[in-house]
Amino acid sequence: MEQQDFQDSLYIIDSYGLIYRAYYAFIGRPLTNKNGENVSAVFGFFRNLKALLDTYHPRYLVAAFDPIGPTFRHQMYKEYKATRQKTPEDLHAQIPVIETILSEMGIPVIRQDGFEADDVIATLATQCANEGKGCRILSADKDLMQLVSDKIQILKPGKTGGWEIVRANGVEAEWGVPPEKMLDLLSLIGDTADNVPGVAGVGIKTALKLLAEYGSLDEIYNHEEEITGALGNKIRNGKDAAFFSRDLIRLRYDVPVTCNFDCFLTESLDYAKAAKLLMHHGVLAVAKQFATTENGSDKTQGLSGAEIQEQKVSGTESTGGTSLVFSATSGVAEDGTSKTVVGAETDVSFPEDEEFDTLRKNSGEYRAVTQESELKDIIDGLLSQDKPTVAFDCETDGLDPRCARLVGFSLSWSTGKAVYIPLVSGDGLLGTPLPKKSFVTEQLQRLFKREDARVIMHNGKFDYQVLKSNGVEKICCFIWDTMVAGWLLEPDRSSYSLESLAAGKLGLETISYKDIVPKDKTFADISLETAVPYASEDADLTWQLYVLFKSRLEKTNLLDLFETLEMPVMPILAEMEYKGIHIEKEELAEYGKELSASIESLRKEIYDLVGYEFNIASTKQLQKVLFEDRKLPTGKKTKSGYSTDTEVLERLALIDPVPKKILEYRGKTKLLSTYVESLGTLADKEQRIHTSFIQTGTATGRLSSRDPNLQNIPVREEEGRRIRTAFTASPGNVLISADYSQIELVILAHLSGDKGLCAAFTSGMDVHKATAALIFGVPAENVTPDMRRTAKTINFGVMYGMSAFRLSNELGIPRAQAQSFIDKYFTTYADIQMFKEETISFAEKKGYVETLMGRRRYIRGINSRNKLEKSGAERIAVNTPIQGSAADIVKKAMLKVTETLTTKHIPCDLLLQVHDELIFECPETVAHEATKIIQDAMEHVITLRVPLRVSVEVGPRWGDFH
Repeated sequence: MEQQDFQDSLYIIDSYGLIYRAYYAFIGRPLTNKNGENVSAVFGFFRNLKALLDTYHPRYLVAAFDPIGPTFRHQMYKEYKATRQKTPEDLHAQIPVIETILSEMGIPVIRQDGFEADDVIATLATQCANEGKGCRILSADKDLMQLVSDKIQILKPGKTGGWEIVRANGVEAEWGVPPEKMLDLLSLIGDTADNVPGVAGVGIKTALKLLAEYGSLDEIYNHEEEITGALGNKIRNGKDAAFFSRDLIRLRYDVPVTCNFDCFLTESLDYAKAAKLLMHHGVLAVAKQFATTENGSDKTQGLSGAEIQEQKVSGTESTGGTSLVFSATSGVAEDGTSKTVVGAETDVSFPEDEEFDTLRKNSGEYRAVTQESELKDIIDGLLSQDKPTVAFDCETDGLDPRCARLVGFSLSWSTGKAVYIPLVSGDGLLGTPLPKKSFVTEQLQRLFKREDARVIMHNGKFDYQVLKSNGVEKICCFIWDTMVAGWLLEPDRSSYSLESLAAGKLGLETISYKDIVPKDKTFADISLETAVPYASEDADLTWQLYVLFKSRLEKTNLLDLFETLEMPVMPILAEMEYKGIHIEKEELAEYGKELSASIESLRKEIYDLVGYEFNIASTKQLQKVLFEDRKLPTGKKTKSGYSTDTEVLERLALIDPVPKKILEYRGKTKLLSTYVESLGTLADKEQRIHTSFIQTGTATGRLSSRDPNLQNIPVREEEGRRIRTAFTASPGNVLISADYSQIELVILAHLSGDKGLCAAFTSGMDVHKATAALIFGVPAENVTPDMRRTAKTINFGVMYGMSAFRLSNELGIPRAQAQSFIDKYFTTYADIQMFKEETISFAEKKGYVETLMGRRRYIRGINSRNKLEKSGAERIAVNTPIQGSAADIVKKAMLKVTETLTTKHIPCDLLLQVHDELIFECPETVAHEATKIIQDAMEHVITLRVPLRVSVEVGPRWGDFH
């Protein structure tokens, strides 16, 4: 049905949804009448109602309300909506006013005991559709998206005012599924607002993938055993919760209400009565709109123009002055004088409970500072303190910190208060001069060069580089990063963005960047009025998170790790990113030609083996080649047929040449597209690549890399070496590679205290050869390469809980033989088995494990009754202290090496960290001295039961090493 077909349709208002939305839209600056009563909800509800009547001219209209008491869902689940905060008294008082005005003007109010308004709406909409009429529901409730059909549409509040009509294709565009699958989607992801559980750990992206593959919730659980890994564990563990959530979310269509079109007619609505009642309650602006409506113009009942005045918002009268105070919620300026007060840290108590019923709009006392003298006063005030502490956030016109222009910055030193200092304004501030960049840089330099200052940032690595590229070059203060703090406290969290942490930890809804900055614009283009609330809020929330996280880090004994390891390493990472590494595009281009020729040759080989040409990248065509034409054994089955993933192809490659060639083809095409073709385009004008090191990217503490990911370039294969060869030292310089030798096995030896493993490392023996000699019962000199390979696989596999099945696949041996090797290993290294058992026992009791330096990782599922989930949790519990301790040691080494080189005035820059390897660049003339310092610092950074050994190499190219 198109829009014109809805002229004869029923319009249903989801009343509570509109009431709450109106109330909270003005939460920062509530609308009050002359008696001081909050009328925000009344104002917003009837302004929207009037716009609806004027825009769509509905023939039939009804308002659905929730019941006074509990519903059948509360009987099903006593925790239903239990996390919601109590309705504010000043909102609760407005609801009967709204109901009375609706009834008096002739709009039916419908509620039914035991049922929510959603169920009333679902019943009425379905009855309406069955009568052949269209229905439009005014609501932003995602649960109602289930109802959308050719006859039922949603009118959702638009981002820029008015309403957006949501049809079936609109549901799919927004949610990724058609209306008939919304129930299954919501059952998987749950609803924190209503306290509906869903499947723990399954977000919307994962849920959409599952529904795309299996079609429905029922089909997902019909194939639950096919879903592998951590996701499979989550799905199986959450089965009861998923179906229970579906029962809770499913709308009812049998509410005892009747769709009486005669009662819902809008022909005789009494606009004048609505106007009079609105005026009585002091909502004068909306009263005027209803009184002057053509429908009610003859029924004004004595309402005069003098009586109907514009609604005024309570606020501070203007007394002059140059400062502007802005509301964080509305973005509207209040006139008023201001006084700059720089104080100490505010003692704010935050709830430990992170379950919030609804997100509150953030509000604060935010203002712009446009006078240079006032900025100087603020910096003077901060620097007059002993150990100055302030939250800082910068705004830029781009996302590349090395070339982005500093548009402005905000400061906060107390909860709810912040200032924004603009260097650029989209509206020119009505001709008012802004602080000069040179002056601002000078003032910022005063703050950042103060060694005892503590500057709190969120994603400080970005701000650090922005400051550096905009003239603030001496950054000596201590940077306290709330993003890293949030990660250290909760390392398995999916997002550490300011928006996510503010919502999850503070219960606050932030202003969205995309809502204030148009698509083709930057922050430099928006008005100061719009910029101040957004920028100031960032600094304010950063301060609030600092107060909360500092306390929690202290309580969990993580503050020392945070302040002595994670924070000192952050500026080092920023400098590494800023410096970058030189790359030779010509070398890459040449290799690209060779790789393309090799790929084409492989393609022809595959076609010759198969007997015809096909699309090698097509899963469907490859399935036909492997399983129909070549009759190879099938493995796991997906919705699209039998799997052709790497694991399957590796198994099939043992019995057929085609899968082996396919694997080789895939590897080369990935190298070509991911590295060879893209790396050259990422180099700057000085031919340097600047990767981003992600400090919060793993739960173990290891650093990760992206844009581009330089940690994933294959190490052993010739192809990977050729790519690394393109990374070179600048003219006159050399690269230094310092690589910890088998650091994770060293840590395993230290943690377990196993005499055999410790002896192998202490004596300097080849640990894999020593292990092979013990397992196979032969002298070390008689160990063959195959024996060593087996031992190496077991040595590393044991840290990851490798099973006999996996080991048999890795080595291409029978499972019984693989199990025999594992048994011999743990007989040989009995203390390792004891370490595993003790670590798992600790995790079961405490719920977490720790690294050597006290880093924690919480182990979900460690006490699960589900064997698959528990075994996965046990693997994580054993691996984390090993891998996490290695990550801590590498970071500590980065600190010690940097400090030593700086102290000795050796010009040597750390460029890359690739897990256990550090890459430096220095002048060739100091390379010998630098290598000695680097090796000594890394090997003596920590004392273990066994020695840490570092191999150091020097050369012009990264590809020359190892």
